[in-house]
Amino acid sequence: MAAARELRDDDKRELQEARVSLVRHAGPIGGLASFNIEFGFLEALLRGLKSGFLKPADYKALCSCENLDDVKMQLTDTDYASALTSVMKLTPEIILTRCQNKWVSEFFFIHSQAVGALSTFLDFITWEYLIQSISFVIISLIKGSDRETLLSKIHPMGRSPHLKAILHMFENGDVTDALVELYRTVLVDTPVASYYERYFNSELKTDEPGKQIGRVYSEVEVDIITNMLQKLWLEDFYVYTQSLGGATAEIMKELLEFEADRRAISITINSFGTSLNDPHNRESERKALFCNFGTLYPETTMNAFTKVGDMSQLAAALQPYPMFRSIFEDAKEGQRSVTDQLYIQEVKLNKLAFDSQSHFACFYAYLKLKRQEERNLKWILNCINQRRPEKDRLRYIPTFA
Repeated sequence: MAAARELRDDDKRELQEARVSLVRHAGPIGGLASFNIEFGFLEALLRGLKSGFLKPADYKALCSCENLDDVKMQLTDTDYASALTSVMKLTPEIILTRCQNKWVSEFFFIHSQAVGALSTFLDFITWEYLIQSISFVIISLIKGSDRETLLSKIHPMGRSPHLKAILHMFENGDVTDALVELYRTVLVDTPVASYYERYFNSELKTDEPGKQIGRVYSEVEVDIITNMLQKLWLEDFYVYTQSLGGATAEIMKELLEFEADRRAISITINSFGTSLNDPHNRESERKALFCNFGTLYPETTMNAFTKVGDMSQLAAALQPYPMFRSIFEDAKEGQRSVTDQLYIQEVKLNKLAFDSQSHFACFYAYLKLKRQEERNLKWILNCINQRRPEKDRLRYIPTFA
């Protein structure tokens, strides 16, 4: 008991040390004449890291590998060489985790050196992953998953001392008490507390918060609550980027509006065959998951999407938008799904962020492109491990040529 209390005290100390100021540094951030004074070094460093993306020749070599040992050898000629030097036992998960940890550590190095508005901007980027991690840990604990392995399963971008505090809330085995205490203490200390507060305050209608939080975090509703929290985060991030002004506001407007549109389309597709697609739920629960900005807002997401019940109706609703019309046509004619076509468009837009300078959008774009590279590696590694033909491995989405 004393050891457990000592561990909790250590975790509280770590949690306290990890807390950062939640004061948001406002814009504008300046242009060519003044941007480099505070942010020029980190932008230059990021553009140097950009050269480490896997190139077409690297992907071609990886796709031709016969086993994971060949993959390790091929990666020694890339920016991931140092990540695999000490690895003896090879599995797709181990290789992917090592590669993940490398670029995530580079991102957090930049984050640790950032000041002013750039620090706040990078904070916002990490909060998307923190929301995912908190939801994953809570629902896993409710379902009785092993506490020792939970933290190893979350994406490294979403790791936080707050997750250890959540684990300790469930030590006594009383889920209801743990959820009440979680709501009252831990969640209010996280950087994303305001989103949890807004969401739960709209959901808790009785004087029994434990039961209500348990209902919200039930297996059926876990994806809904995560999407709702990320929607609140994305809307907040959009408002903040527009306050920064200049090229950052202009480029981030396009990138975040596409992200809002992509999420709306993906949520609609994933709702097919579920209760969210019931006609009475399209007007309420599904509609509530869509952001209050984007090129599809409000005409399509708030109106046309309420009548969408299948893929053909979704394609018809998106006909007035040339980009999305083209995405659906390409998906229909080719071998890639609509989701893959959306990722292809996302890569195109994020690559354009590097065509200009003296703005923050390239930091956001870098992370998005690294996530796509991560998905590419995961796909290729699994294909090799399953001995699938090379033509299947080639279905990755390249980033920089």
